[in-house]
Amino acid sequence: MMLVGATYSCTDEWDEHYESKTLGSGSLWQAISSDEQLSNFKAVLEATGYDAALAGSQVFTVFAPTNEYFSEAERDAIIQQYNEQKNASVKDSKNLAIKEFVHNHIALYNYSVSPASVDTTISMMNGKYIAFTKSSFANHDYASSNIVTSNGVLFTIKGKSTYEPNMLEYLEKDADLDSVKNFIYHYNIEKFLPEESVPGEIVDGKINYLDSVTVTQNEILTDWLGALINDEDSSYVMLVPSNAAWDAQLAKNLSYFKYDKEVAERDSFEYIFPRINILGGTVFSKTTNPNILSTSVDSVMSTNSIPYSLREMTYGSYAKKYYVYDKPYAADGIFSGTTDVALSNGIIKKADDWKVSRKQTFLREIVMEGESNTTIDSLNIRSTNNATGNTLPAAYYSVSSDNKFYNKVSGHGYVEIAPSGSANVTNALFDIRNVLSGVPYDVYVVLAPAEAGDTLASESQRLPTVFRCAMQCHGLDGNAYYIQKGVDYAADPSLVTKYPVFPGNNKNNKPNAPNTATYVDKLTNKDGVSVDSVFVGTYTFPTSSYNVSEAQVKMLIDGRTSNSQVNKGTHTKTLRIDCIVFKPHDEE
Repeated sequence: MMLVGATYSCTDEWDEHYESKTLGSGSLWQAISSDEQLSNFKAVLEATGYDAALAGSQVFTVFAPTNEYFSEAERDAIIQQYNEQKNASVKDSKNLAIKEFVHNHIALYNYSVSPASVDTTISMMNGKYIAFTKSSFANHDYASSNIVTSNGVLFTIKGKSTYEPNMLEYLEKDADLDSVKNFIYHYNIEKFLPEESVPGEIVDGKINYLDSVTVTQNEILTDWLGALINDEDSSYVMLVPSNAAWDAQLAKNLSYFKYDKEVAERDSFEYIFPRINILGGTVFSKTTNPNILSTSVDSVMSTNSIPYSLREMTYGSYAKKYYVYDKPYAADGIFSGTTDVALSNGIIKKADDWKVSRKQTFLREIVMEGESNTTIDSLNIRSTNNATGNTLPAAYYSVSSDNKFYNKVSGHGYVEIAPSGSANVTNALFDIRNVLSGVPYDVYVVLAPAEAGDTLASESQRLPTVFRCAMQCHGLDGNAYYIQKGVDYAADPSLVTKYPVFPGNNKNNKPNAPNTATYVDKLTNKDGVSVDSVFVGTYTFPTSSYNVSEAQVKMLIDGRTSNSQVNKGTHTKTLRIDCIVFKPHDEE
């Protein structure tokens, strides 16, 4: 009997502790106002206008810190913060007194606890998820619980709910990261969420909201980084440069994104691309990288990276792994020497020493596939308008998977260009896209053997060929020119005017004959039976065509095999172009 009595006594205590204390028709605001231990919290609610919201019909759960744990000095500081930001025209939804204190103690809808309650988290009005158990909120014990009112439930707690910023919010709080913050925040757009806002009276047919809840949308996060670092439901690691590291990277990047004056979005491009390409590849999802916090992790994949299975289709090779970093915690790894800041939805790694190589992100090898019909700009094909044309239409070949050259020919295909008569092949013009300004590129023309497309190719088809190349680009003035290899036109743009494509630099004129170009003459592949990369030269361009729809760099390839060489059986006039490669030369 003593055991039974003890059991019932314990149950009675639990029932008493979790019993709903109903205040009849009284509102949350009346319950708070009538409790002398909540006078400091009440004063903040009055100052910020939440007395009206908590007296209305909207249902809330309020976690109110008692005066013992929320002092008059703290109360006054929050009220002062609210008034200062309100006077500075900060919207209530962004006012830190509301966002980080009031909303951190109020949840939409009603919640209660019981002895059987499972430890969980609840979403507060600011979107934060805070621990909610049968005995505590935000790890603070209840002074009282389950006080049911006409419009919700009131808990009083022995402490304040500490606001934990997310990654996007933290950028605003750390003065050493305000370069990144200023750039990203420039693209913030606030979207109003009526379903989460507190409606008030209807005036002239429109709802006046007592509290307007918004969510931040940002195209830098969604369209460029692929990472919602303001999303409380996500978990990320973000590598962030300090102001000093940002400035050093930006100074270098500016030289890569100089556009000609005719580019429609020149000013926008010259602003955004040097900056966004500092941040590209700096956010890592913990879902994709479950071991990212282990210093022994072999590699990490950023949110900008392409999965291995799609790399050949995207980049033309499985070996290319942009935005993927090996040994991130090694001495030269991207996370080496960083400082961790734990936040509500992940970790920011602050870096003074920026170790992300541009060649791992945007300064890439450019590969223009010959077999792509978007690569060839034009051919000198005979027609009613071109009686002197001497080139056959391009023929495209695929390399079958059982061919020995299948994994040697880029993209598993090539284009064949041949003369229509006894003349040499001329004026095969190829488009090169996304070239950066100020970057020395080592340029290669990669030739495929005839056997890659036809294992029964004749001996005469398997011979080497001879060709020459000339390069066109746009100058800062918006006109197109032929240029010379080995000349740094980015350092001295005036040099580019020596070989104009159009007489008088007038694009309405007929283009100059190819012999006005400065050619790289008489290049040859070694044997005609191998995939051969023929080095053309190193070129530096004065303007960037990064993200420009029109190809501003073009390569003119002219077949130069002579009839004598054909008659001797040493060469063929047929060009089989696998791809054209622009490889960044000794950058960093």
